[in-house]
This record gives sequence, C-alpha cells and structure tokens, in this order.
Amino acid sequence: MRDIEYSKSAVEVLDILNHTNKEDVVRIPQSFIKFLTDISSKSYKPKFNHEQPINGFNLRKQTKELLGFIYITWWCDKEEHEKYKNVIHKNNMKKEKIEETYNVNDIFKNKKLTQHSNQILQSGIPEACCIHNKKENKIIQYENVIEKNIVEYKKENIFKRFLNKILSFFSITKGDKI
Repeated sequence: MRDIEYSKSAVEVLDILNHTNKEDVVRIPQSFIKFLTDISSKSYKPKFNHEQPINGFNLRKQTKELLGFIYITWWCDKEEHEKYKNVIHKNNMKKEKIEETYNVNDIFKNKKLTQHSNQILQSGIPEACCIHNKKENKIIQYENVIEKNIVEYKKENIFKRFLNKILSFFSITKGDKI
C-alpha cells in the first residue's frame, strides 16, 4: 500500500519537475531523479492544471513530503535550511514527548511525580517511603509513585438489589441463614 502511494507520488513529483524552471531542476542530483523514475507508477497519470500555482493542486501527502525534501535539501539557502532543521527538530521533540506521555505500553506502570512533588518529599520523607535493597546493600528512597490499576465495576442486577433491600429491612445480610 505504501509503495503504491509513493509510486504515484513519484509520478506527481516528476510531472511537477517537468514544468519547473530548468535551473532549479539541474540542482537536484540525477541519481535522485533516476530513483523517482524507477519507483514511479507506469499506469498512473496525474491531472494537474499547470496554468495555476502549485498550492492549487490537489497533491498527495507523500508528494508534499517529497517536494519538501527536495526544497530543503537542494533548493533553499543555508539560513532557510537551518530554520527548517530547527522546526523539524522541535516537531520531533514534541512528537517524542507526546509518545512518551501517552505510551500505551506504560499506561499502568508507576509514574513519578513532578519535580515540585519530589522537592516536597525530600524535605520530610516518612520511613514508609524508603526500602532496603539487599543486593546492593543500599537504602532506596521512593519518589512517591502513583499506581494506576484497572478497577472492575460490577453493578448488581435489579433483582439482587430488590432482594437485598427487602433483606435489609429484616437486618439480614448475605451470610446470615434464615
């Protein structure tokens, strides 16, 4: 599926490059253009109106990625290159932070509290927050962890609730025998 999408995108990029200023196309290495030609779909034909600006085209996501790669790698100057490099780095950091925060595999593992909470704990730590590590013969101080567990909620059906209500009038519990 991904190969098909990129092969169609390669056709679109080659079509756009065919209608781009030749001075700009020469700055792209022939090896990359050959790569695009090799992976391009033989059956797909893009239908772009090259009379209008490129932002009016209905481009695929992968086509935009390839054109962005071409622009950042071969067409922009050093200042723009550094600017885009910083933007990409910031976006990657945000993505990593989001993945770390909302990691599906770590949902039910213990999470440490914030730095502020740790400072509060260090000022007056009760003994219950410490444990003795016998292997390394050290006392380990917990940083106050929060456990997250799945809680199973069972709602009694209406008949059991009705029966329990009647039994409660007679002060009879489930364990008592009549």
